[in-house]
Amino acid sequence: MKGAALFLAVCLLLPAAAPLLHGQKVDLVALKKQEEERRKKQGESKAKVTNDNLDRIAGSGKKYGFVQMDSSGEPPSEEEAALRQQAEQKQDVTRQPDFWQKQKADLEQRIAKLRADVEREQSELNRLWSDFYIKNIAAEQEAIRAQISQLTTQIEQKKLFLAQAEAQLEDLFERARKAGAPPGWLR
Repeated sequence: MKGAALFLAVCLLLPAAAPLLHGQKVDLVALKKQEEERRKKQGESKAKVTNDNLDRIAGSGKKYGFVQMDSSGEPPSEEEAALRQQAEQKQDVTRQPDFWQKQKADLEQRIAKLRADVEREQSELNRLWSDFYIKNIAAEQEAIRAQISQLTTQIEQKKLFLAQAEAQLEDLFERARKAGAPPGWLR
């Protein structure tokens, strides 16, 4: 372990000490002048980033090497910043807690209604099965069997809708997370 640390220290310090080992002195003023000349030859950046165009440049998908940051004037006051933030939030509906809460409430209401329907129809199905076994007349049993078949189909369909609604609720939580909505908005 100590050998590895010593090797790492030598690797990091040797390049910095190389000019001193050869008797050369590092002239920082000359290095600064060389860097300034290099920047003059390179010219100014084509893209100037200010607070006004920051969102357009960052969202364009292009990558810029050297970007000159310029101030767009004096910074806005706290009141102006608050007003601007409120305007942005009004424009972006997904930044409103009501948007997410309404969707969640609608889905939860739909899920509750489907669960209640499934439970009610399941109890009705159980009653039909008991009636089927109580009746001894074949014609009555056939009529009950048709009702059982129809009710079973309805229950299976509602169970499918219930599973889809629950998946939509989970998807809502994921979309809210990706949109940056605080978790408290959906509690």
